[in-house]
Amino acid sequence: MLKEIGRVSKYIGIAYQTFFVGLGCPSELLEQEMEEHKHLGFRPRITKILIQLFKRRVDLTYRTVAAEMRQNGMDPKKLVEIVECNRNLEYKDERLPDGWLQETLSIKDVPVIARYIGVKAYFNIFLELGFQPDDVDNFDDQYRNRPTHDKVKALLETFITETQPPPTRNTILLAMQEFDMDTESLVTAFIATKGTS
Repeated sequence: MLKEIGRVSKYIGIAYQTFFVGLGCPSELLEQEMEEHKHLGFRPRITKILIQLFKRRVDLTYRTVAAEMRQNGMDPKKLVEIVECNRNLEYKDERLPDGWLQETLSIKDVPVIARYIGVKAYFNIFLELGFQPDDVDNFDDQYRNRPTHDKVKALLETFITETQPPPTRNTILLAMQEFDMDTESLVTAFIATKGTS
């Protein structure tokens, strides 16, 4: 569900205020979330508002969201693309040999991957990777007075060491692709540091 909320945020555009008001979001919540998380990019802030709204409104459904999108000039057909069964489950890159994408990540990969994680979009990518919003917020608290890059590295280390089964290159590349991060450069960096064998 949380992954899907992060994916929905991709399709919420400049009419976000009327969209949220139409869904019954109090304007003070909207303003508070936008201000409180101004260190993040637009899409993660929209995600945070959607999460808050889903917590408040148990009756909120994708059908309701789609109707409000339509009402505000957004394409509700895009919501079909957020469902897991409609998604591409393998990263595509012609340079890669069979099996390369399925190799597991290690702690040594953290500095390489961290260079390509957008610091304004880290909230969404870690939701996509299976973190709960409160877990990411705890890292925000722990790393409040440190560079965002350090927080991203710590989140990546946790992801790699605590995820079962162990995450693969494919996992991180698909998540980064969802948020328009530079996956091609990451693949090139992986190849440069580890080779394709």
